[in-house]
Amino acid sequence: MKRILLLIFCLCLLNTVGQSQRIISYNLFDGTVDTLDQVDFDTTILSEITNYSIGNFDSEINNLSEDVPIVNVYPGSNFTYKRQASLDYEIDDFPIRTSVKLFKCVNDSLKNRCSGSLISRKHVLTACHCVAALNEDSLVVDSLLVCPAFDNGQYNASFDCSWVKRIFIFENWDLGTSDFSVLELEEPIGYETGWISIGYESNDSLLLDGIFYKFSYPGMQLLPIDSNSYNGDTLYYGYGVADITQNYSLGVEFASGIPGESGSSLIKIKNNMIYTTYGVLSFSGNLSHCRLTNQKYFAIKSIICNDLNDTEEYMVNQSEVSVYPNPTSDYLNVKYQGKDELNKFMIFDSDGRKVMEETNLTNEMQMNLSFLQNGIYILIVCTDKNRIVNRFIIAGTGK
Repeated sequence: MKRILLLIFCLCLLNTVGQSQRIISYNLFDGTVDTLDQVDFDTTILSEITNYSIGNFDSEINNLSEDVPIVNVYPGSNFTYKRQASLDYEIDDFPIRTSVKLFKCVNDSLKNRCSGSLISRKHVLTACHCVAALNEDSLVVDSLLVCPAFDNGQYNASFDCSWVKRIFIFENWDLGTSDFSVLELEEPIGYETGWISIGYESNDSLLLDGIFYKFSYPGMQLLPIDSNSYNGDTLYYGYGVADITQNYSLGVEFASGIPGESGSSLIKIKNNMIYTTYGVLSFSGNLSHCRLTNQKYFAIKSIICNDLNDTEEYMVNQSEVSVYPNPTSDYLNVKYQGKDELNKFMIFDSDGRKVMEETNLTNEMQMNLSFLQNGIYILIVCTDKNRIVNRFIIAGTGK
């Protein structure tokens, strides 16, 4: 899903009474350091999520189990032990392909670092302690490489890696309440892989109501926590019920993390509907994740929204595409006047689900949208240069 979908949750900011924690931005390319303005938010909003995208690589989505597991689980819990993801799933499919491995560069060699998740076309969510000195506003890395769906010691042939351009951390961060870092990538690799959403939920019972997945890169053997041997080169997963919530943490009683998993997300999943991270792994014990609160959520959301001001190099000139009539109750005419070769048209609903894709294209087309329900949709036009144009369309009028 493209830039326009981000607009769905960036267009309007309500009258607010709260203010987020300040964020420090480190530019790894030129060495500059900036402090971002605090973000106002409405404290009466008790829950919110951004949109997810399945990306442009294909439309394949893993059918992840939503049943409460009762076998291969940590004793006393309903959360599974780690298992190699490729044994059960196609890791090139969504949402597994949004899981990334972080490498740091040391003396011109890449070394294992942490895990993370793509949360926009060019942003990765991970733990602050993966990039910064413990409880200090100073970095411990000067370069990072991000690789999606890295597995079995191999870079994924389907997806590009990207160097990290900027690192964002919360000012005066600490391990217990603000162990978050957002990595801005040099290349928008999320266009292909897609990305998961971020969210916060103030109601603990609603937050825990569902199945959570974790995709990560455990890096060593820790007896007696786990008898398996890990070296950080393979993607693993676990899933089940989260049962611990505190003001700043979310976890699984009796379950444990392994070094290398730090920064991986605890993702609430409902197939084809919800793929939302509510926190990143901070502590091994009880698989404890630093939980996204409203302060942290709106601050991170603002970073994603600010990216909208820096996307024109990837965009077709808006005047090159015209759509009419809009609104429409049946047919939509699309006329393209650009020089690049058309690649595909896609239509997404307001929840980020793809409802139509067309690859047999001409410069003037008529699309039958009579099957759509009343609502606002987003038309995405892609060219062979991987540039895009977006249009809001109102379809299903009169149904």
